Amino acid sequence: MKKKDQGLIRYTRYLLSANEPSHAATNIHPLKDPRQATRNMLAEHSIRQAERRRAGLSGGGVRNYAQSYVFALPKDIPQPTKKQWAGIAARAVKAIAEENEIDPQKLWDVTGVVFHEEPTKSKNNHIHVIVGNIVDGKYHKGLTQKKSVYASKQAFNDYMLEVLDVDNKNYQALSEGRDDPLWLARKKQAEKEEKTILEARKKARKEIKIAQLWKDKYNKAGFNGLKFEMMLKKREIEKKEEKLSEASEWLLSKIDTYVDQCKRLLKYVEEENDKRINSTLNRIEKTELELEKAGLEVPDEEERQSRRRKLRP
Repeated sequence: MKKKDQGLIRYTRYLLSANEPSHAATNIHPLKDPRQATRNMLAEHSIRQAERRRAGLSGGGVRNYAQSYVFALPKDIPQPTKKQWAGIAARAVKAIAEENEIDPQKLWDVTGVVFHEEPTKSKNNHIHVIVGNIVDGKYHKGLTQKKSVYASKQAFNDYMLEVLDVDNKNYQALSEGRDDPLWLARKKQAEKEEKTILEARKKARKEIKIAQLWKDKYNKAGFNGLKFEMMLKKREIEKKEEKLSEASEWLLSKIDTYVDQCKRLLKYVEEENDKRINSTLNRIEKTELELEKAGLEVPDEEERQSRRRKLRP
């Protein structure tokens, strides 16, 4: 809960406000006055500031005045009474205090509890437990760490087992599909999205591997070398003749066509487009015959058949 005192005050107001859009159908029950808890938290902060000034200490400001813990239960298990919800909060705060070596009563003095009763199927009943991070003028960083979250969850589960005979280890959702509690629906959706991402990555890796194999086939068939060889020949012709003859211009044009055809072949090879591969090979071979008549060395018939075989799936 950031933004110092203003962040704490705004959050407390939000939890108690029936005018918030997210609280449209919510019945709000303060189980331990969060306003008084907020005043106590601000007083603790003032004590800490005064003690630091007396000690001649500067800096060390606290932005996070409190920590919020939320405990929710799906609708398809026995629901606690208001008194039992308060008991859950008290048990959790006691566990957090012990984990951080704080006097439980002093931590309880800077704790506010609000119960949100949700009559709709889409939201579960839950409590917000706001715990101040400053006790006896000392900031307890451990209250914001995972160890405190773990301790509170263990206390929550222990209370449910002892008082309501509900064991979280044996719980299985009774509802499916659209009737799933919101938390379960979100969990299922997250699992589904994660599975989709993993499958997409697997497919992409497979396609990249296949594309590389086809590219290797293209190189083994000699097209990459032929493409660069023709480009070099084009440069030789251009260097030899200051003014190109009509025959040379025609030859350079055919070389450009040949290079473009080789580039298109690589594209179709990577796409595994057999129909385009065959048609482009036919065009390449036709261009090669024309280049051969013009006096350039190109693959013979045996070599052409060999590279076709290399390009087969």
